[in-house]
Amino acid sequence: MGRRRDAWLSFVAAFTVVLMAALPDAEASDGELCVPVFAEMTATFFSEGCTSPVGLCTAGQVTTPTGAILGVASYTAQGIGGGVVGEASVVTPPVEPSTTWTYAGELVISTALGELVMSDVGIFDTAGGAFTEFDRVVSGTGLFTGASGTLFINGFGFEDGSGFYSDIRGTLCVPASHPTSGAVFSMFD
Repeated sequence: MGRRRDAWLSFVAAFTVVLMAALPDAEASDGELCVPVFAEMTATFFSEGCTSPVGLCTAGQVTTPTGAILGVASYTAQGIGGGVVGEASVVTPPVEPSTTWTYAGELVISTALGELVMSDVGIFDTAGGAFTEFDRVVSGTGLFTGASGTLFINGFGFEDGSGFYSDIRGTLCVPASHPTSGAVFSMFD
């Protein structure tokens, strides 16, 4: 137990320092410890084994801004809209071109000490290759049990269309009653 707990606390320390970078900005309120998130994600599209009802899945890595691997990411789209499905526009009246698509699904970031599950909705400009999305934390395991927060992911597709690279920004909160919250919070002293 001691070795596992030490490894867990080491990960919490590294994850908090690196992924959530701006430690002095951490806040404890309403029984939660909240910290800003600064990370990057690179992913590729895949079809074999994709369980999306619309055939859109990605897999990739989440890293620190300096490239250290924090975990893996997987995305499964549950719906898409826009020109890709024959809609004239993603809005009515059709003022946005058909090259703009929308999508919604589930993004899971898996680390050695837990998973963070998010509801994801985004918009993709196929003409310019840019996208932005809004990710709401819906559940978690391990370190992320009881987590809440919102992440914003923005980026560009690879020139060959095989995937994308992006920045992740936002706020992630864990319950103050979480077994690691004291260790995490003490890092701010």
